[in-house]
Order: sequence, then structure tokens, then C-alpha cells
Amino acid sequence: MPKTNLIRTNSVARALAIIGDRWSLLILGGAFQGMRRFGDWRGRIGIASNILTNRLERLVKAGCLKKVKVEDGRWHEYRLTQMGAELYPTALMFWRFDRLWSDRGNLQLAALSHVSCCDDVHPELVCGHCRRPVRSHDVRYEDGPGAGFEKMPPPKLSRRSAVAPAPGECRQTLFGESVDVLGDRWTQLVLASFFLGARRFDEILGQWKIATNILAGRLKTSVQAGLLQRRLYQRGPDRYEYLLTPKGMDIYPIVLTLTRWGDRWLATKAGRPLVLYHKPCGQVLDPIVVCDRCARELQPHEVSIRSRD
Repeated sequence: MPKTNLIRTNSVARALAIIGDRWSLLILGGAFQGMRRFGDWRGRIGIASNILTNRLERLVKAGCLKKVKVEDGRWHEYRLTQMGAELYPTALMFWRFDRLWSDRGNLQLAALSHVSCCDDVHPELVCGHCRRPVRSHDVRYEDGPGAGFEKMPPPKLSRRSAVAPAPGECRQTLFGESVDVLGDRWTQLVLASFFLGARRFDEILGQWKIATNILAGRLKTSVQAGLLQRRLYQRGPDRYEYLLTPKGMDIYPIVLTLTRWGDRWLATKAGRPLVLYHKPCGQVLDPIVVCDRCARELQPHEVSIRSRD
């Protein structure tokens, strides 16, 4: 039997079991940029062929992509399913994080334009009821009917095997630094626990029941990435707690959109594990991503992705 980690039932955890590594995220980002064929991803995101084959197969099996024969069966394309297409708000929130925080040298972040208002767009997460921006301190959490614990085997996925760009080459991408910082499901789960009120090692351990070495490693890398800061709260022996930095706070929209997607596509018959309420309006939170210019909900066919000048 494979070794498993007992984690708290959570839609984000279920979502990250499918897309929670950097290559899966880059493949999905490429799909939203119009990539459909093996060679498209191979040439654009710098991924080794064996890793690309593995991730495409996993995304097809999970239901996010479908494999379609084209040109009399001589070629295959990988197209987004409805399930995969509904990850678009999450992709936009990754793009938002990168616009604010990324600096990736030879990978240039793509620009987005909203066709409806003919302007560059900076996506914004708002409450679907009152249309106010959603901030972490404005959200209240309650256990839902599907709350509990479940076992989830950690995916054995390589995070390496990249193909280095040629000197001077700039790859236009929907994602930037975020896939390196957040392209690991344990990192995202650990960071998500801070939005549920955790600050200390034992509190996080109690939420996710993950191995102590995994937790210690993810806390360390999150501090190094500028997502968390460590603060001494006790001496003799010295003990530390962790606080989200402004950069760390900006992953909250990613967490919320993943929660919404997981609730819709991955919930059990028991129902959603967690119910979120938007304090300003008192309604169950339905987070949506809108254009910051015209306030309309952003749809993939209304947003063009282009290279920056």
C-alpha cells in the first residue's frame, strides 16, 4: 500500500491533487493561450517530452482535457473540457499574482485585453452577490456537510526536466514566478491554512496532518520566497510563529477560485467541506473574477492574450 498523508477534507486539497504542480499549471496556462498540440507546449514552455506526456495523460484522466483526433487521425489535439475551462478564473488569479510580484528574466508575462471594453485588463476577484472586492478578513468560514478527514496519496511528480531557452529567447507566458513559488500542492495547502487562522507549526500540523519534515520544508521555502515572515513569540526554548506578508496575502484569490472549482467538480455526495460567507453582504460567498474597467465577469472568449510590446 502506498504511504498516505491524512489531510483535512478540503476542496483546495482535492483541486491541487490534480493541478498542484508547476508543469500541470503551465500546460493549463498554455491551453488558455490556444495551445492544443504536443509540439505547442514542448516548444513554448520548455518541458521535456516524457514529462509533458505524463502531465497530458493525467489531465485527460482527471477530466480537464480531452484528446481529439484531427486531420484524418494523423494528429491529436488536447482541448479543454468544461471542467478544465472553469479553471480560467484560477489562471487569471495566477496572472494577477505574477503581475504584482513576478520577475522572471527570460519569461515575459503576457498582456490581457478585454474585448468588451477594448482595454487592458487587470482581473479582480469580487463577491458574486454584492460585487465588492473580496479580502481575506471579510470572509467567515464554517464547516460544511462534507467536513472531515480523508487520505490522499502524495503525487510523485518531478518538478524538473525543463528545457532551457536559447540565449536571448523570451517566452511569452500566462504565468510567471507563481508556478515556481506555488507550483507545489503542499506549499499551497500550508499557505491556505494561514487564511483559516493558523500561525504556528502545531496549528498547521493539526489542520493537515502532514509529515513534520514536509511542513518544516514548506515553511522554510515560503519564508525564502517572501510569502511568510517568521516571528519569535517565546524564549527558552525559542519558538516562532509565521505571518503572511503582503505578497503571501495576494495568493488568497488563488485559494478562493480553487475552492470554488473544487466545490463544483470534486465534492463528494456529502457536499462541500467548507462554507464561506462574505461578511459585508452576509451571503454565502460566490467569488467571481471581473474586469477592473467595466466590472463584467471575465470569460475566456472575451479576453485576448497577447505578447507585450
